[in-house]
Amino acid sequence: MSANAQGGTGTEHGEPAGDSGVRIPPVPYDEWDHDLFSVINPDKKLPEANVLGIFQRHPALARAFLTFNMHLNTTTLPVRVRELAVMRVAWRRGSRYEWASHVLIGRKYGVTEAEIEEVRTGADTLLNRAVDELDTDSGLSDATYAALGVDLDEHQLMDLVFTIGAYTMLTMALNTFGVELDPVISEENFSFPKREWYSHKREG
Repeated sequence: MSANAQGGTGTEHGEPAGDSGVRIPPVPYDEWDHDLFSVINPDKKLPEANVLGIFQRHPALARAFLTFNMHLNTTTLPVRVRELAVMRVAWRRGSRYEWASHVLIGRKYGVTEAEIEEVRTGADTLLNRAVDELDTDSGLSDATYAALGVDLDEHQLMDLVFTIGAYTMLTMALNTFGVELDPVISEENFSFPKREWYSHKREG
């Protein structure tokens, strides 16, 4: 795992700065305070992961966000629905890290290769439409909301919107700070497309 100097030349929105893009390197695993992650798993040490190494740099933020994130991982929302939504967020936001991680989780819970391809290609599925509308318009159309409501109750609808919003925020952080893919994880055919709605570049 490399940790280049912070900063770099201007890049397109959603892509890390510089060649490798590391702006805030993760804390080395042997320096972790594992008690910080007790909200995730109070019984044992978590394995090394770059995203957790980043959270080690800001304990107060880590405790607050990871507590909320644990709610999102144990909500009323069906796991397959959650993972398909998170994958679509990761793809649209250009987050190789979240894409690769949640493809693996999705497969574990029964997401098929055909469904993963639908996320990747932006097929007109209900979940893709929901993520795309929230990402583009910060809201859902009446038609999409009604369609979701056929199978999801009020709590599930709330959990879906908050999940999409939270993972959008997380991908912003991963992209901005240049969190690298963990060495043991494949990038899962990540080939992020240029986005027509992109309208500015960061200053180097």
